[in-house]
Amino acid sequence: MSFIAHSGPAVVSGSPASGAVCRAGCCQPLTLRPSAAKSPNARRRLAPRAQSGGASAPSASAGAASSPQTDERAREAKAGGGASRVLDVHCHFFSDDLKASWRKGGGHLPGNIANWTPAKLLEEMDRSGVAQSVLSLASAPLHWFHAPQEWRGLVRSVNEYGAQLVRDHKGRHAQFGFITCRDVEGSLREIEYAFDTLGVSGIEMATSFGDMWPGDPAFAPVFEELNRRKALVYFHPLAPFCCEGLVDGAHGSWIEYPLDTTRAIVSLLVNGAFRKYPDIKFVFSHGGGALPMLAHRIEALSRHSKARADIAPGGDIMNVFDKLYFETANATSAPALAALRAFTSADKLMFGSDFPYMSMSENLGGLRAGGFSADELRMVEEGNARRLVPALGV
Repeated sequence: MSFIAHSGPAVVSGSPASGAVCRAGCCQPLTLRPSAAKSPNARRRLAPRAQSGGASAPSASAGAASSPQTDERAREAKAGGGASRVLDVHCHFFSDDLKASWRKGGGHLPGNIANWTPAKLLEEMDRSGVAQSVLSLASAPLHWFHAPQEWRGLVRSVNEYGAQLVRDHKGRHAQFGFITCRDVEGSLREIEYAFDTLGVSGIEMATSFGDMWPGDPAFAPVFEELNRRKALVYFHPLAPFCCEGLVDGAHGSWIEYPLDTTRAIVSLLVNGAFRKYPDIKFVFSHGGGALPMLAHRIEALSRHSKARADIAPGGDIMNVFDKLYFETANATSAPALAALRAFTSADKLMFGSDFPYMSMSENLGGLRAGGFSADELRMVEEGNARRLVPALGV
């Protein structure tokens, strides 16, 4: 998240200035690329999805009261004088270079960003009972996508800063290396450096790159390399060129971030990326944005598309969605968790906090009031992240 206000070729050109025509799915149709008649395997999830362990999805009116299972998990997390096994996969860091770049782009840094320090992050983790966190960038400054080649050096320095934090606080952090993606050549170099030199646990990219989305064929070389490496790819949202400031008084993070997460997923879907790159572990922020509410609509309205069989094996779009992973930052209210749990299973969820924009304890409290069994909470708070990010637990 970010509450900062923002005023194949090697580099994908064509970035318009503010006010450009929107290429997002909300404003003009996304065309299914390269289907079949209606899939016999198409499913409609009209009832809460069964979870491992037998727990049902919580009522949308569920309060924050805890259950015996969540009380047990909370006691376990606090056992040993506050030692915890909770792992946070959505946690931000801010180097001085990154702060300066935001200011250069006309952004105002709120206090929790301007005053962020590694020590304050560790204090929040200890206070909330979080054992380890995965460091990543918050929403990238939008001006990076106007001239991405110019920011190669800054992207490198930010990734190196994150890697230094991992080394300085051994056993407390892992890292997702950031790439702009729009700078294809630079992104390929940064993927190599991030994995082979810095030792990152995955790659982070934005949900959009100004006026382009990740499924665009222009970015195929990046995804081919990530697929070759069997990489985890984590998507963090922002508001694209078209959609920042659409509603006076409302920051893009309120509405556009979850919607842009949904656009990114649809972009990858309709361009066949989930089928083409089966070895990538795709992880999306904030419970997948609006996808849990819109997945059935997407499945139903695309049923007669001629391209459906080309973008989803057997034409089964819901089966494609089943393979995606989501973290829970800012998606732990009772209605949000009800939708998320009806949409996917606990083994596809990981805890995230979005610190310093939200507190870790606030997100944990909502998660633990969400009706998960103790076994499911272990998966969401620890087990799934440890499986996908082996550096956690070291």
